[in-house]
Amino acid sequence: MSNQVDSLELTSPVIWTPTTAKEAFELKEKFANKAEFASGATLLQLQWTNGRKVPENLISLEQILALKTIQFDQNQAVLSIGAGTALGSYQTNKLLKEFPNICDALKSIAAPGIRNRGTIGGNIMGGIGDLLPFLLSLNAKLIFVEGQETTEVDLWEWLQQSARKEQLLTHIWIPLDKEILETYSFYRKVGRRETFTAAILTVSGKFVWDESGTILKAILAIGGGENRPMRLTKTEQSIIGKKGTQLDWKQIYSLVCDEFTPAEDVFVTGNYRKKVAANLIVAELQSQFVQNGQREEHINEI
Repeated sequence: MSNQVDSLELTSPVIWTPTTAKEAFELKEKFANKAEFASGATLLQLQWTNGRKVPENLISLEQILALKTIQFDQNQAVLSIGAGTALGSYQTNKLLKEFPNICDALKSIAAPGIRNRGTIGGNIMGGIGDLLPFLLSLNAKLIFVEGQETTEVDLWEWLQQSARKEQLLTHIWIPLDKEILETYSFYRKVGRRETFTAAILTVSGKFVWDESGTILKAILAIGGGENRPMRLTKTEQSIIGKKGTQLDWKQIYSLVCDEFTPAEDVFVTGNYRKKVAANLIVAELQSQFVQNGQREEHINEI
């Protein structure tokens, strides 16, 4: 473990480079609120530029190789992704390429230069990362190290915590369905233009249905940009237990608008975000469950 000080820049932090998660956590305990964890540090740099105070100590996680591992446990049907995995790893990691839905989501995050530096863990720990709705829709679990203990926390539960402990995120676990059922998931990011831009919102969902067409599971999540990540639990319950032909599109549209509390800025109103989210979710559902040419009819009614 080494450290260095940039003598030419008095405001530069002392940079610590531990090689294990245990060492990193011990440093955080030692310096407390005078230190921050950093990996790609793309979000931190933006925050510092916008006036956030630079910490006295920066605990770099880049030398902890265990945080960059990606593994698939066939027995448990769980994909484990190290928190230090670069967002752009979908281009080179052979195992990750076997999960095209995850790769598609990663491709939509930021610009190529940012994806090569920024990490999946950093996108999560910022609390409003564009990836969060997608991970929510997959029932992702977060694995933290706190001292000698390792804890597993449901991502949805973690996001709802008002006060979060000083923990080190090491891995993201994504459970895969063991049942032989029909499954569909989607992730959509909407921006003000096609090139790199902050998201207006991101919408994600996952549906599981049986041979009769009855929907057994429905997870819908919204976030992205400045929007607080959230599950649309009432909308989910209105879908579960029904067949595609029984879904009430107007009701689903209204429920999404009622549940979603969007951010507002000078470019996009909250009401516009509500309509975009509702239309996206209805369209995704219709793409899977509407038959006999009913889709156009229902979209026009909304």
